[in-house]
Amino acid sequence: MKRLTMVAASVLALAWGTARAEDTTAGTGSSTTTVTDPGGTKTTVETAPAADAPTNARTPGTLPTDPDYNPDQAKQPATTNIEINTPNAPPSNNTVVVPAPTPPEPVQPVAPVAPPAYSYQPAPAAAPHEHGPLGAGLLVGGGVQDFTGDNARAATGTAGFWNARMVFGTRQIVGFEAAYVGSAQSIEMLGLDSDAMLLSNGAEGAVRVNLPVSRTSYSLVEPFGFVGAGWSRYHVANTPVNTASVAANDDILAVPYGAGLAVGYRGFMADARFTYRSTFYNDLLRTSGGRLDNWTAGGQVGFEF
Repeated sequence: MKRLTMVAASVLALAWGTARAEDTTAGTGSSTTTVTDPGGTKTTVETAPAADAPTNARTPGTLPTDPDYNPDQAKQPATTNIEINTPNAPPSNNTVVVPAPTPPEPVQPVAPVAPPAYSYQPAPAAAPHEHGPLGAGLLVGGGVQDFTGDNARAATGTAGFWNARMVFGTRQIVGFEAAYVGSAQSIEMLGLDSDAMLLSNGAEGAVRVNLPVSRTSYSLVEPFGFVGAGWSRYHVANTPVNTASVAANDDILAVPYGAGLAVGYRGFMADARFTYRSTFYNDLLRTSGGRLDNWTAGGQVGFEF
């Protein structure tokens, strides 16, 4: 009976040791357990590792036979880290997949929209005064005049003259002029009253040659020369001439020629000129005779268009 009891105790100890070894050394190599029965007999039991357990499944320090045995760590369940690489496997639940950014669509140009017919259009800024390719001007002015012959100059004083002139072709090399001219001066001859006056009125035309120094669409600096022909009528006023040595009226042919300088800016125009007139068919001075050739110097102002 005593031996039966010892055998039963040995079997129980063996079973307990085996279970203990399987729990703490799963996946390791073979283990050896020594069991001592009540009679003092020692029995050694060796267990083999499980065939399908991985060799690295046990956590070091969990067996009493390990050099770094830790009782607290032995109580913790063993963990196994297994990494499985499956081709074409879907990502795990904790994997964040960031999709590639989608390129933006190209921006299509927008065709300009024409404004409606009734939309307000601001007026363009005023441009400087410009002229056409021909150029024309209207001028008025005056100056001084005197005879060049000795007999006429001795009988008369220095005259003042006036004129109104149209100029065509101010923007060309060759232009034309048409003018009204008049003058007034004193005259002293036998048989005339002391307040007698010699008046003249006439019309002239001339060909003009321009030499532009500076010419833009709104400014002008232009020397010029001219020559032409005209008619003038002289009349003695403020006195009877029945017994005088001078005729009451005289119509003459005049040939004016001379030179001048014209300037213009934004429509304003002015010129200064000197004119000499040769005269023909002179009958004014009955007794002394002589021609009525004369010179004038003066200026004119007006506008160019």
